[in-house]
Amino acid sequence: MSSALKISAKQRFERVLYFFPFRLLILHFKRNHFLLFFWFLLFGYTTNLLASRYGVVYQFLYPEYRGQSDFVAFAMFGFALGGFILAFNLYTYILHGFRFPFIATLNRPFVKFSLNNFLLPTVYLIVYIYCSVSFQLNQELLPFKYVLFNIAGLFTGMFVFLIISLLYFNFTNKNAGFFSKGENDKNPIQSNLTRSKDWLIEDKKSSDWRVETYMVHWLKIGLARTSKHYDRTILEKVFSQNHVNASFFELGVLVSFIVIGSFRENTWFLIPAAASLTLFFTVALMLISALFSWIKGWTFSVFILIFVIINFSISGLNLFNLHSGAYGLDYNQPKAIYNEKEVLSSVNSKIVKQDIAQTIERLENWKSKNMGPNGELPKLVIINASGGGLRSALWTTSSLLHADSITQGDLMNHTFMMTGSSGGMIGTSYVRELIHHRESKDQPFIIDDKEREISSDLLNPIMLTISTNDLFIRYQKFYDGNSRFTKDRAYAFERQLDKNTKGILNKRLSAYTELEATGQIPMIVMAPSIVNDGRRLVISASPVSYLCDNTNHSILNGESYAEDIEFSRFFKNQMADSLQYLSALRMNATFPYILPVVSLPTEPEIGIMDAGLRDNFGLKTTYQFLYTFQDWINENTSGVVMVQVRDVMKKYVGNEQNPSLVNKFTTPLGSVYGNVTKIQNYNQDQMLKYLADGFDTPIEVVTFQLQSDPEQIASLSWHLTEVEKRNIEARSRDAELTAQFEHLRNLLHSHY
Repeated sequence: MSSALKISAKQRFERVLYFFPFRLLILHFKRNHFLLFFWFLLFGYTTNLLASRYGVVYQFLYPEYRGQSDFVAFAMFGFALGGFILAFNLYTYILHGFRFPFIATLNRPFVKFSLNNFLLPTVYLIVYIYCSVSFQLNQELLPFKYVLFNIAGLFTGMFVFLIISLLYFNFTNKNAGFFSKGENDKNPIQSNLTRSKDWLIEDKKSSDWRVETYMVHWLKIGLARTSKHYDRTILEKVFSQNHVNASFFELGVLVSFIVIGSFRENTWFLIPAAASLTLFFTVALMLISALFSWIKGWTFSVFILIFVIINFSISGLNLFNLHSGAYGLDYNQPKAIYNEKEVLSSVNSKIVKQDIAQTIERLENWKSKNMGPNGELPKLVIINASGGGLRSALWTTSSLLHADSITQGDLMNHTFMMTGSSGGMIGTSYVRELIHHRESKDQPFIIDDKEREISSDLLNPIMLTISTNDLFIRYQKFYDGNSRFTKDRAYAFERQLDKNTKGILNKRLSAYTELEATGQIPMIVMAPSIVNDGRRLVISASPVSYLCDNTNHSILNGESYAEDIEFSRFFKNQMADSLQYLSALRMNATFPYILPVVSLPTEPEIGIMDAGLRDNFGLKTTYQFLYTFQDWINENTSGVVMVQVRDVMKKYVGNEQNPSLVNKFTTPLGSVYGNVTKIQNYNQDQMLKYLADGFDTPIEVVTFQLQSDPEQIASLSWHLTEVEKRNIEARSRDAELTAQFEHLRNLLHSHY
C-alpha cells in the first residue's frame, strides 16, 4: 500500500514545477502584458518610481477622505484595491481559463482559480504595507498604534469587497458536474462582453499549460484532475456561464464609476484619489479584456486606430470637448484675432504713456504713505516668489507673514509690486488678502494659524476628477456669466483652493483695481506662458501696458516683435475684468498634465500654461518695471529692495558620478529641461547687473530660501506630508532666516 503511493523524485519535481500558481505567474509574463502594465503602474506609484515629482505616492501610502487620513480612508482604498484584484482575476480567467480545463471540474471554479492567482496581489500587498508603514511613521509622524489601525482599515476594505464578490460567484458559478447532471441543459449562455470559443480548437492550444498541483484552499494542495472524460460542450457551458456572471460584476463597477464621477462635488463621494485611480484601472482592465476577448492579436492595432480617430475628431471635427476655459471670460463674444498685427496694435505709445502716468500717480501715493518722520525717502520693495506647487505656496505664506511680523508691518507697507509663478503667486495673493483684511476696519480679520490652510491638500480632488471624468466622459457643465464650462480637474482645483482658503480669494480680477490704485494693497502681476509661441500673457488688475511695450529705442534700428501681451486690453471685448481671480492663479500655475492647458477665446485658439516655463521667479517682470520707472525711483526712493522667495536653492552644482547608459542617452535633452530654472537664474543675474548701471540708488536683494540641501526639498506637488509642512514652517524660524528678516527690517528702516 505504501509502496503504491510512493512517488519518484521526478514526480515531486514536476508537481512543484507545474504548480498552478507558478503556471499562472508564467502566463502573466508571457501573454498578459496589458495586465502587467496596470500592475506596473500600481507598483510604480506605491514605491515612488512613477510620478514622484507630482506627489502621487502620498495619495497611495496615506489616502485621504473628507480631509482625514484614517481607518475609513484606508478602508475605501482597500475596497477599491479588492475590486482591482477581482478584475485581475476575471481578466485572466476570461481570456486564459480555457488553457486550464481542469479548473472546470472543480467545485466553485472561479473561486479556486482566483485563489491560485494570488502571487502578484500578495507581492504588491507586501510592498504596499512596507512602504505605507514606513511613510506613516517617518513622514506623517503617526504613533505605531494608529499606523496598525490604518493598515487594518486597508484589509477591512479588501475583506468586505472580496467577501461580497466571493459570495456572489460562489452561489452563481457552477462546475462541470452541475451541467453533466442535465441541469440547465440548454445552449451555452454567452456574455455580451466576451466572445464564445471553439473548445475543441482551444484545447489543442492549452497543451503547453500543464498543471499537476493546485491550491484547494490556503492550507491544502491537491492534484489536478484530468478533464478529458468531460464533454467539451459541458466545459464550454461552465466557462460561458462564469463569463456571464463576470459581466454583471463589470457592469456594476462601471455604474459605480459613473455615479462617483457624477457626485464628486459632494464631499461624501470625494473618495481617496488612490481609490479612484485604482477604480479607473479596474474599468480600463475590463474594457481591455472585453476587447481582447473579441479581436485577440488585433487589440494593439485597434487601440492605435482608436487613438488616431479620437485625435482627428479633436483637431478636425471637434467631437470631444477637451477645452478648459478661464472662468469669467465671455466665450460667446466674437473671438480676439491672434496674429502679429493684432498683438502689436494692442499696445501703442499713447497707451503706454497713459499707463506710466497712472502708475507714477500710484507711486506718489505709495511714497507719501511710507515717508520717514523727517521726510526720509522710503525703500521700494518688490516681492518675487518662485513656483513649486504647494511647498512654494506654504513657504511663501510662512516666510512673508513672519517677515511682515518682524518688520512690524513695514514689509507690506513698503511693497509696491508682487510677481512670480505657480504656488508662489498663490502664497503672495493669500498673504496680501490676509493682511488687507487684518488692517481693514470694516472687515476685521485675525491671522491665526493661516499657514495650515494654504497647505491643505489639492491633489486628491484633481486625481479623482482625472480618473472619473477627464479620462472618461466629460458631461458635467456649469455656467459663469453667459459662458458654459466643463467641470474638469481645473474646476476641481479652483473649488478646492477656494475651500482651503475659506473663500478669501473668490473674487473677480476687477475687485482689486481700486484697491491697488489707492495703494491699499500691493499690485500683483502674473505672466503665464502662451503655449503656441512662447509669449507671456501679462495679467494684472491695474493697467500695465508698459510691461508689454516693444517699441524700438530712438537709436536702435531693427525689426521688433511683441513678446508680452496685456491680458486686460487684448481680451477687453471678452470681459477680461470679470475673470475669476482663482482662474488667473490657475493659469499661472498650470503645470503640465496635472492641470489642463487653458484655452482662451482667440482665433486661432491659444493655450496658457505655467509662468515658470518662461520665468519661474517673475524677475523679468520686475526688471521691466524697474527699467520703466528708474528715473522716478532714483529721485523718490532711497533704494530698491528685491525680496526673492525661493523654494529651492539657487547655488547648486550637480555631482552625478558614473551616469548610466540611459542617463548618457537622455542627457542632451534632459539636461536642458532639468536645468530650466538654473538657466533662468544665470540670465536674470546677468540682466540685473546691466540694469543696475542705470540706477543711482542701491538695489538690495534679500533672499528667503527654503532649503540648501536638495535631499530635503519637499516634492513638487499639490500635496504635502506632515513632515514637509513642519519643516517648511520651522524654516522661517531658524537662525539663518531670522538673520535675513532682521536684515530686511534694517534696510526698511535705513535711508540712503
